[in-house]
Amino acid sequence: MMRVYDKPIIIQRLFDNGEWLPWRQLLAFVNKSKDSTSSLTFELPYTRSLKEIFSYMEEFLIIYRDDVFLIEDYDDYMESHLTVRLKATILRLGKFTSNLTILQKVKKQDDDGFTSQTETAVATVPCYHERRDASTRWDHLTTFAEVTDLFQIKKLPEVELSRSYLIEHGGDRFEILYIEPIKGRGVYLQILARCISGAVR
Repeated sequence: MMRVYDKPIIIQRLFDNGEWLPWRQLLAFVNKSKDSTSSLTFELPYTRSLKEIFSYMEEFLIIYRDDVFLIEDYDDYMESHLTVRLKATILRLGKFTSNLTILQKVKKQDDDGFTSQTETAVATVPCYHERRDASTRWDHLTTFAEVTDLFQIKKLPEVELSRSYLIEHGGDRFEILYIEPIKGRGVYLQILARCISGAVR
């Protein structure tokens, strides 16, 4: 059967400045993977530049229909240089429908030697936000009794996020309790946080 390369995809690359940016916009033949319901195979006409994916696979992602896919395998069959098949697994994220602001705590000393703490906004980014409830998503978080909210964001190359920062979202302020990369290469982060001010929960 003749392949029809008609599905638009974007291949992103991690550049030296730490940012994921579009690298190639291509048309692919897309097929479901036989061994996984969360994986797709992207077949592309061979080009020399695609060989870079084989050597530096961890530096590439595929964007397809607004979903992010982590590339797991590169196949140039028998090195024939006719087509390349990229097997990739979807990175499951919530929809980024709001923004959060990351605040950095800054201590200042006045002329009399008294120290006070202020906060400076270092970045405002799109996010997925979910309040704690009884859903199965929260079942594995039972050990984190203090957690009230979950956030997902794209990793910021300019900020090494840690528990020393605060989050502001929807009129509430949050203390960061735990940060973990979401699958694969840490392109996205999941943040477990505790509401410390704002609306009553």
